[in-house]
Amino acid sequence: MNSRVFLIGTSIFLCFTSIYAATPEQIRVALRQSNNPDQLVSQFVQAGANAAAKQAPMLIDSDSELTGAAAIGKTLIYYVRLVNHKKSDIVDLQKFRRQVSSKNAPAVCLAPISSILIGEYGAEYKYMVYSKDKEYMFEYLFNKTTCSESALK
Repeated sequence: MNSRVFLIGTSIFLCFTSIYAATPEQIRVALRQSNNPDQLVSQFVQAGANAAAKQAPMLIDSDSELTGAAAIGKTLIYYVRLVNHKKSDIVDLQKFRRQVSSKNAPAVCLAPISSILIGEYGAEYKYMVYSKDKEYMFEYLFNKTTCSESALK
């Protein structure tokens, strides 16, 4: 397995953190002062999805391509294609999924803005991963539970 596959979460997150154009503290204050923080979180998530979708398709690294993004409520969904892997190339798909998600957990769960949205306001970041032949491989999700369990291990 190529170690660059583990950069999926980090690379996507770094590409789109600038869309918020505010510091984490400014976002936290805006959410605290909002009459409807859930709606505001959904708007932040939608803005992230819109920015990512405008960039797609985009080669993230030599193994990964962002093919799209969407938002459903407080869930940001990234669609990623592993350009060098066929599904049949992976011997243990569940083990591979666990490795990829655990390596990406710190990039998502500990990042200043996503940690606020996930940890304090219940946002979720979902990754849908496809093979180079565009065959569905697996998905993984970062939310308050998975971030607290995996981010600091």
